[in-house]
Amino acid sequence: MGKKLNYTTELAKINKKEFSSVYVVLGTEAYLADNLRKAFIANVLSPDEMDLNFSSFDMEETPLSTVLNDAESIPFFGDRRLVFVNRPAFLTGEKTKQKVEHDIDGLMDYLDHPSPSTVLVFFAPYEKLDQRKKVVKKLKKSAAFIDIAAMSEQDTRKYLKDTIANEGYTITPEAFDLMIQLTDANLTTAIGELPKLFLYALETKKILKPAVEELISRSLEQNIFALNEMVLKKQVGPALDLYQDLLLQKEDPIKINAIMTSQFRLLIQVMILSKQGFQQNEIGQTLKVHPYRVKLASQQIKKYNEQTLTQAFEGLIEAEYRLKTGQGDRKMQFELFVLQFAQGMANR
Repeated sequence: MGKKLNYTTELAKINKKEFSSVYVVLGTEAYLADNLRKAFIANVLSPDEMDLNFSSFDMEETPLSTVLNDAESIPFFGDRRLVFVNRPAFLTGEKTKQKVEHDIDGLMDYLDHPSPSTVLVFFAPYEKLDQRKKVVKKLKKSAAFIDIAAMSEQDTRKYLKDTIANEGYTITPEAFDLMIQLTDANLTTAIGELPKLFLYALETKKILKPAVEELISRSLEQNIFALNEMVLKKQVGPALDLYQDLLLQKEDPIKINAIMTSQFRLLIQVMILSKQGFQQNEIGQTLKVHPYRVKLASQQIKKYNEQTLTQAFEGLIEAEYRLKTGQGDRKMQFELFVLQFAQGMANR
């Protein structure tokens, strides 16, 4: 087989109890992975068979030989066994700290003659596998690959709109755009927020912008995105107020500084690549960041020149050095950076 299968099509097959012997669920969209887990459990086994014929293994803690022994076992009082294999980092080029020995040759042999009574599912929460590895090549020939890569903003919007409509709700364009913004166009995050919105709008069945503002909290990264915008606009007072709010939330000054630095680095990289003619999707692939982050960065860099962004980036690097070397009060380093940046821009 080895065919890259459409998620929706394959989910329908599973619900019809049409199974392959081996699956590889590849991608980082956790919500879709969770849907597949539930579908496999509901359709491969009856509730009475779960205790005897279902196993789930973490490959960063369990050797592959244990999985293979389980997969080759005959089902107890049922027709099938269901075996989940989680975090199979040995299929990637990633280096892990775990020193678990894996029987790759044993897996190769199993793929030649998979147990007809076992459904073996590898959940690989990675963007890609190492195509050079023999075991990956073998899987591509013998397993069914289900793609659950992170959705584009357009696909995420469609999925969410369909989900909201299927639940009998409507959402205003303003509320929907804000929900996309506050969840970074991440399907898993957005889906997790919907139950609160549905409950809030239970009587009217209409989700409005104030509900989204009240119920969906901003992540640390989003707060820091707003913080960076305040810094660039030289809004010293609001920037310091937001920073103090983050400290009250027990956020660490070094972590705040590191995320700010990372966001400014992204802005500079997007600006440079845009000048070289790269499109947004190409920039996302090159920098290995979500397309929505590239979109936001592209919108932001239109307001500032490279010199301004570089000055802020260098100021944050200096602040990080002072933080890590214990120079002065840790909580004061950001205030010093903001004041110096604003003063420096004022003198230009």
